[in-house]
Amino acid sequence: MQMRLHEAYWINGLPILGNFCANTLDDLKLACDNGFNFIAYAPPEMLDPEKPMGRFALDNGIKAMHSITGHVHGRPRLPRGIDARETTIPIDSGRAPAPGPGLVVIEDEHVRYREATETALVGCERRAEGTEAAPHPMGIILFWPEPVVKDLAAVTSSPNLWGYWALDDTPGNAVSAMRGLTKVVHANDPGHHPVCGGYSSPTTMHNFGPGACDIMGLYWYPVLAWVYDRQMTSFDTQAILADARKRVSGIPFLGVYQAFWGGDWNKKGPLTEHEIREQAEDFVREGASGLMAFAILHKEKESDAFGGWNLDAEMTRAVQKINAEVRASCALEVPPERPEMAAARILPAGFHKHAKDIPGVPPAWYIATPFDNGDTPGLDAVLPPDRGIDLGATYAGKGGATIRWEITPTHTGSFALLELYGRMPNVKNISGFAVCTATNPVERRAQLRFGSEGDTLVRINGREVWRHTGTRGVHMDSDVTTVTLPAGKIEIVVKAYAAHGLWGLFLRFAEADGRPLTGLTFSPTA
Repeated sequence: MQMRLHEAYWINGLPILGNFCANTLDDLKLACDNGFNFIAYAPPEMLDPEKPMGRFALDNGIKAMHSITGHVHGRPRLPRGIDARETTIPIDSGRAPAPGPGLVVIEDEHVRYREATETALVGCERRAEGTEAAPHPMGIILFWPEPVVKDLAAVTSSPNLWGYWALDDTPGNAVSAMRGLTKVVHANDPGHHPVCGGYSSPTTMHNFGPGACDIMGLYWYPVLAWVYDRQMTSFDTQAILADARKRVSGIPFLGVYQAFWGGDWNKKGPLTEHEIREQAEDFVREGASGLMAFAILHKEKESDAFGGWNLDAEMTRAVQKINAEVRASCALEVPPERPEMAAARILPAGFHKHAKDIPGVPPAWYIATPFDNGDTPGLDAVLPPDRGIDLGATYAGKGGATIRWEITPTHTGSFALLELYGRMPNVKNISGFAVCTATNPVERRAQLRFGSEGDTLVRINGREVWRHTGTRGVHMDSDVTTVTLPAGKIEIVVKAYAAHGLWGLFLRFAEADGRPLTGLTFSPTA
């Protein structure tokens, strides 16, 4: 079946056919020869039509995406929560881009400060520019609007500019910074070029919401764990869209498929033509408006780009065929799904403006962390919640922290502490617990579908039903096991161990054949 790509932010009547990075004119010519019309992370020379790269791009209709990720990544965050009256605001994890005086945005509040030190903004005027002073939680990434305006002034007039790449990987709690960044772009870009936010798993949806971006770039690494994960692209895309389109109906997306291998990054070696094609097909099946090959077509030396990404002959052939087919028809031939993937589907195939509620998914968890594992790393350390769950209890935590049970919403069943708090370099060898209850109308067999960051176990009514050891990313349906759900109220406890301080999980229940399980109600609610 031939599926047309969704029409949004196309280039000269064609879907976006992008490539990450083209650092030289030779790279750009090679990208053009292979059918690309778009370069992400474009170098400044590509935006200047007076320079060879810029002139070539203009003459050949190749557009550029300018990176503005540095206005979020590496910016200071709040090391603790602050109240609405504090005039010295603590910061960590980066230097303020303006020593002072300056203007900073914290969630929806604008704050003017007299000077910035390595650890604080001093002499703060709260409620600046007519905003309301408010308390703000630990982990929020602060946003400086004035450097963005200067950055935009250098590129907005370029005829080669397509838009802006504004988010990469998981910098921490960046949703308010993303809203501020996109708002500044909209106010200072007369060409109305779109802002693209990069989202690399369902957990990163903590950094998405109304105003966060104009288009999403969805990407992950389905071959980093020695083998090719056939279902990752389809399943993670569905999970992200289910969450995203509840908040922003019809948000379009670009599918970024992996077409590289890089030594220690991917022990499997180069992908086959079929594996590359499957990723592109899965994105188109879910309604992509464009495709980007996560590959570098040319490199000067082996050390370039993460130790050397390599597009070998088979990879080149796969990308060429995808680009040629889409350029010819704005569509891609997409075969029927495998039966096991079709059965586990949580959203209808194709582009859809609105998302339906997904049954069998906890909307939130009670979370308690970080517990100190002491001399017993891993899941076998016996900690207070192992002896029984008391949601009203407080506990002594790592580094003198006081632990209380706090409600944390999920994103289609996923959450990760990295998105809530950022990296916590001083919190290592810790455990955490996630608890919810489900009410089940009748005893039945069901699938428990799970994903986790590291060592994790699941208990249902006190009995361990699943365990994983080892480090990986949080992805939908990484593991599947069959469980018996008794009638009535069920206590679900997840225990996670994190050697380096961060953990996350994905959980949902399905029918025995993989279809979403109906009839469960959960507490807490989001």
